[in-house]
Amino acid sequence: MGERSSFQYCTWCFAEIPLDAKVCPDCGTNLDDYARHTPYADRLIHALRHPLSETRMGAIIALGKQAQPNTIGALTECAMDNRGDVIESLEILHSLAQMPACPALKQALQHLAQNHPAHAVRVKATEMAQKSAPLPTARSR
Repeated sequence: MGERSSFQYCTWCFAEIPLDAKVCPDCGTNLDDYARHTPYADRLIHALRHPLSETRMGAIIALGKQAQPNTIGALTECAMDNRGDVIESLEILHSLAQMPACPALKQALQHLAQNHPAHAVRVKATEMAQKSAPLPTARSR
């Protein structure tokens, strides 16, 4: 069996704090108030900066299921900030695929296709960007 951790992470600053802490000794955040008064989507976006990849992955998946276009930028930034984690970046692309087509999505996919260091991510982002491109109309041909 695995060891139980003797600490938790602050939900705001991600400092290691005692399991029974109600207030973060590092940043002063009241953990219950943060959980109670911060909208779920905002907490998920904030969790994209968590030091544990498992926590980030959970937030990525949840944001994809919510499919809110206002989260596209945060997901893209997460992919670029954690470029060494190819699996995470591919999951971000999966979450982006759940988003409705919009200019922000197209821009995010183009950015990842051109700038992400992982070949697999660039290829998948390129494929997705091409699929999301509007088809030419009869007049524009």
